[in-house]
Amino acid sequence: MAVFTRINGDAAGVVQVDAGRAFANASIINTGIAAPLTAYKVTIVPGAGGGGAGNLAAELTTGGAVETILRIVSGNATVLAYQTDAAGANSQLSVVVERSGWSSDTVLQSALRQTTAGDGAGNIGALANCWVGAATVSSTGGIKLA
Repeated sequence: MAVFTRINGDAAGVVQVDAGRAFANASIINTGIAAPLTAYKVTIVPGAGGGGAGNLAAELTTGGAVETILRIVSGNATVLAYQTDAAGANSQLSVVVERSGWSSDTVLQSALRQTTAGDGAGNIGALANCWVGAATVSSTGGIKLA
C-alpha cells in the first residue's frame, strides 16, 4: 500500500488573508472569506439605572437597538453575521465582521456609549429601554458557538 507523507502545510491561518499566522486559542481562521475576521460581543443593560432583564430579540424591529448598534459597528467594519441573546440581567449582541477598522474594543465601546440615538440620552430601544451608557465590548472570545 502506498503511503504519502505530507512535508508542508498546516491548519493555521494564512498570511495576508487571516489576521496572520497564529497557533493560539481564540484566533479566528478564515476559510472562504478573504479578509481578517473579528467577532465582537456587545453587552448592554436594558432598563433605566441598569436594572431588569431584557432580550434584544424584541429590538430586531426597524429602528430598534440592534439596528442602531449594527449601524455604529458598520461605520468601521463590514458586518457579516450577528446574533442576539439574553444573558441574565443583560442582553448580548454577537457580531462577526470582516476588515474591522476599530483600533480596539475600547474605541468601539466608546462609540456605542456616546451615541445619542433613540431618546438623545443613550436609550436606543424602540420597544424597551436599552441603555448603551454602560455597554461593554469584547473581541477576545473568538466565535464560540456555545
